[in-house]
Amino acid sequence: MGQDRKEWESGFWSLPEDKAKKLIGGSILFHEKKNTPSYSSGIILNYRIQEAGEWKGLVIFKFEYLDNHRRVWTDGKGWRQNMKVVLKE
Repeated sequence: MGQDRKEWESGFWSLPEDKAKKLIGGSILFHEKKNTPSYSSGIILNYRIQEAGEWKGLVIFKFEYLDNHRRVWTDGKGWRQNMKVVLKE
């Protein structure tokens, strides 16, 4: 991900649409491994559901890249396969 572009899409997340809606406005962080700082991240602007192909039905987040959200560490709790979702109700 380059710093010259501000809006990006992530793909592809297996989670219910109601949870995706709740994540709008929250942070999205990308890590190579669970115990490493994020290499890219930003604020979730919106999402869409992939409509066709191999990834049909999965969530794609549109987010605004923010440099100050890089190099963020997260604890090892709550990871499920390759993602960790934290909702603050």
